[in-house]
Amino acid sequence: MDDVAARPPLTMPRVAVALVALLTLALVLPYAAVRRLHQGRLDAADRQGAALAQTLAELLRSAPGSLPPDVELLEGPGARPAVLDDRWTAARTLPLVRVLRGDPAPADPWGNAYLVFAGPSSTPRQVWVLTAGPDGIVQTPFPASTPAASAPAAAGDDRFFRVQ
Repeated sequence: MDDVAARPPLTMPRVAVALVALLTLALVLPYAAVRRLHQGRLDAADRQGAALAQTLAELLRSAPGSLPPDVELLEGPGARPAVLDDRWTAARTLPLVRVLRGDPAPADPWGNAYLVFAGPSSTPRQVWVLTAGPDGIVQTPFPASTPAASAPAAAGDDRFFRVQ
């Protein structure tokens, strides 16, 4: 009986504090988990995009004619992202795997295809890798088709990688 008498009584303020603590954990932990997942996908997109840009750079150094001169866009595997600029859809497109000669390129972490702008056949050829980002919509305008065109800035949540 001494054990029962020594326990403090269960009061309404103690119950309220316990409920607030549980509610706080129920709200904070899922948000932290989702935020960590989102950041992990952004980091993976950066790593994959940079690796794809590096692979293309090495390919262009070793075989400069590997990109057909009439192709403006290479499309990787995955779902084709939605576009805001119709020129992305109208561009002459070739599957990326044909240029990589069977070396598989991954889809981006959201399941969308990486798009590689291959520009006009200038010397040196301007090439950029783009992923539509978490929303799956390419917000970056289609680059100008002039040899002197520089890489546009990525718009929205798009990720952009220049092939050096």
